[in-house]
This record gives sequence, structure tokens and C-alpha cells, in this order.
Amino acid sequence: MGRFQIFIPKSEQVPLNDLQPQQPLEAVGLADMIANAAGQNSGGPEDQTGILISWPNAPGSAETGYKPDRQTWIPAVPREGLEAKRYWVGIWNDKPPTEKDLIRPYPYTGRHVELNDGKQWLIPTIGELPNEMILADDGTFKFVVQRQYHQIHTEAYKWADKFGKEGPEGEFAWNDLALYVLKILRLNYMITPEVVGHMRLFGQAKLLESLLIACGGNGGGK
Repeated sequence: MGRFQIFIPKSEQVPLNDLQPQQPLEAVGLADMIANAAGQNSGGPEDQTGILISWPNAPGSAETGYKPDRQTWIPAVPREGLEAKRYWVGIWNDKPPTEKDLIRPYPYTGRHVELNDGKQWLIPTIGELPNEMILADDGTFKFVVQRQYHQIHTEAYKWADKFGKEGPEGEFAWNDLALYVLKILRLNYMITPEVVGHMRLFGQAKLLESLLIACGGNGGGK
């Protein structure tokens, strides 16, 4: 993951003795960022001590370290029962993240959409996520999405039903849509809600276009 770092304050819930980032990242809800992560003892925001996690081999990640005069540090927001400030995201002021910095090594198939930063981001098509064959109760074999994608796949059908051919039916919360699109985006990118907010990636039109692509529509991507 290029061009930003994660600082996790030392706490009873997050033991940091061996500098292995796997357990701290999982404890703060960032288990999807464990691959190729490296940790070091460091000071951090609000005069805390903890572990500073970076991805040295990712694009744009040659320089690491806590250097607050050259960085913007954003506290984690509460999410899925996890508390605020459980981690901080550090962004280099002269090297803001880009789509090329954050894309995962083997992204899922989809279509591109131009988000508010003017860059083309690859939105995966939920119906094309990896599947496996199971034996149904009637004795026939059928394909189903792999278990780790079951929730995001089920949510896609719910959003598709809500946004039928005539457009959205009834009321919906833009925040709920943004959180779902973020889940989709994280399939292909090493990114957090704080980074999305800092980059101001989402707008109403971009959220709707991304949802259409994810649910199998053409959208406006390439």
C-alpha cells in the first residue's frame, strides 16, 4: 500500500511487543491489509507510542516514519463496534495517495469509473467474484459465490432491487450506499474510510455509477 502509513497506539487490546503487524491490524479492523506489512516502534499522534505499519515494497512507499511536520494524521472513525482513534492514517502532504498506489496486486474483474479525484478506479462486478460448485438438495450441482463474499454478494442483490429499472424506489441513506461502495472498493484497493474521506473520492453521481457497475450494469466506465 503506497503513500500512507498506519499508526496503532499501544494498548492492552493490542500487544505490540514483537512488532509483528498481523495481530494489531486484525484487532483494529484492518485484517485485509496484513499482506506484506512491516512494523516498527514509533511515536505517534497525541504523543502516543505504538507500532507504525507500512508496506515498504508497495509503490510510493520508499520513505517511512512518523514525521508530523510533513504528514497529515487522520484518526480512525468508529466502525462495526470498533472505537474511534484505534488507529491513525498518516498521509504524506507532498505525496497524496493515488489509484495506482493503492490497487491490490491481483484485482477482481470489473469496470472503471472516474471518481472525484479524476482518476479511473476499477470497480469489481459482484456477479464475477470467485465461485465454487456445491451439491444442492435436489441432487444437482450449482455454482455459488465463495463464502467470504457471501455478505457483499447478498447486499448487491438488495441494492439492485432498490435501484430497479425506474430508479431508486423509496428512501435510502446516502451513508449506507457510501459504506457499501467502500466495501466494494476495498476488494480491489488497500484503502480505509479515512483515506476515502481525505481524498473526497465520492459524490452522489459517482456512488450511483459505482453501484451500477458492481451490480452488473455498464455504468459510464471503460
